[in-house]
Amino acid sequence: MNPEVIYCEFPDDVADAAAAVLKELQDEAIAARGVFRLALSGGSTPALLFKLLTAPEWRVEMDYAKWEVFWSDERAVAPTHPDSNYRLAHELFLSHVPIGEVFRMPADHANLQEAADAYARTLKGRFTPETVSFDAVLLGMGSDGHTASLFPGTSALESGALVEAVEVAGNKLPHRLTLTLRVLNSAGAIIFLVTGAEKSQTVRNVLIENDQRLPAARINPHEGRLIWIVDEDAAAELTE
Repeated sequence: MNPEVIYCEFPDDVADAAAAVLKELQDEAIAARGVFRLALSGGSTPALLFKLLTAPEWRVEMDYAKWEVFWSDERAVAPTHPDSNYRLAHELFLSHVPIGEVFRMPADHANLQEAADAYARTLKGRFTPETVSFDAVLLGMGSDGHTASLFPGTSALESGALVEAVEVAGNKLPHRLTLTLRVLNSAGAIIFLVTGAEKSQTVRNVLIENDQRLPAARINPHEGRLIWIVDEDAAAELTE
């Protein structure tokens, strides 16, 4: 693991830094292939970024018509549900800018395995069947070290599929769809957005200790960039 770590003071600064990184990655992808393929996640820090990306100063920088937007994971709820990752992105970001194409995870399907297979087919249709490689994936991390809906000790961590239907024990919304490590580690860039003192020890466990029991520590793109953008609180345990 050789991550690029960007240190910020506050969560708003994390969003600013993430927007700048997305601009750089967008320009590279569009210059190379004419399209920028991005997978989003949910959470409070991405929400700050979503709002920022609709601001006039970023509208002029981003070529949204050439973006294709996907998701790293989704809860098994309707797209209008308050806990839907799609709803968060749609309300704060996607409905305000001229995004090229949006590919929602169909996690509200009655059969989650069928939904996982359907999303895998969608991915194969937009990429090559052999390699699904996003230009960028936005990820968060829980204080338990989970990322996307890949949780410690779960079988999905060893999956060779593209998309997995998972059940998170003890969670109020246990049923999810998630991209797998196979897909995430094939990305051109992974961007972790992590804020808050409650995650500081876990950030250390991932970035310094490289604790492979933590799913976030197993995110290490084979040929791409690994970028962590952290605020002061989340980075508190990184300095000796």
